[in-house]
Amino acid sequence: MAEAQLPPVHILVTPLGSTVDIIQAPLDRWKPEIIYVFTSMNDSVERVKENLRYAWNTNCGPYGPPDVRTVTINEPWQSNTIQDVMIAFDQIIDSTVAEFRKVGRQINWHVSITGGTNLMAIGMALSASTHLLPVHYTLPGEMYPELRAHPSKLVVDIPLFEHLGPAVNLLRNSTTKVELYELIKKSSSPLTVERMAKATGKTDKAIYAQLKPMVVNGLVLKTDGYAYKTTTTGDLAYHRWKGNITN
Repeated sequence: MAEAQLPPVHILVTPLGSTVDIIQAPLDRWKPEIIYVFTSMNDSVERVKENLRYAWNTNCGPYGPPDVRTVTINEPWQSNTIQDVMIAFDQIIDSTVAEFRKVGRQINWHVSITGGTNLMAIGMALSASTHLLPVHYTLPGEMYPELRAHPSKLVVDIPLFEHLGPAVNLLRNSTTKVELYELIKKSSSPLTVERMAKATGKTDKAIYAQLKPMVVNGLVLKTDGYAYKTTTTGDLAYHRWKGNITN
């Protein structure tokens, strides 16, 4: 009899300043078991823990309030703040992956760029990009009272980050998709399937099969007609893939 697969563990990574309400929305949406807070404010961490015990308890998952793990970033307004955040981010990735590999649980990461200083948010975004993790922003509840009753609706996914990881993986796993992407990129105007098929010597059906996941993952975009063009996400993914190949 096959061994039952354990559910994935959801982990929230967020900067934290004096405003702690930014935690409630992603808590309500993903029910994380662990929250890593990057902060210089211990009193804010304590207020997060108190809210988890009381006001936000109904937003927690079946395992109860998450484990809040503090990552201290001293003076997060200095020129070295971005680097400090990225170094600490790398460390929690390594330690957490090792922790859950032992018990065979997949990790679903959720990276916030809301809270703390602007420099901390930049560090979070760059780290998420490096590790190909999804990123979100949290709207201020006081500005959106119509959404506040359902905190998860205050979470805004940022598609560029959401698509970047899968887009890079598509290119890593398929030289055909790389060649097709390069063909579309080099064209001075959007390319039709017929033109791509003629240029590559493949059938229209084969081209459509390659394009479908490329569109889904944001590498290319179908224009108003029947042609395709590359995207900003596609360019980022392509250069990330190309950098990995040449390094």
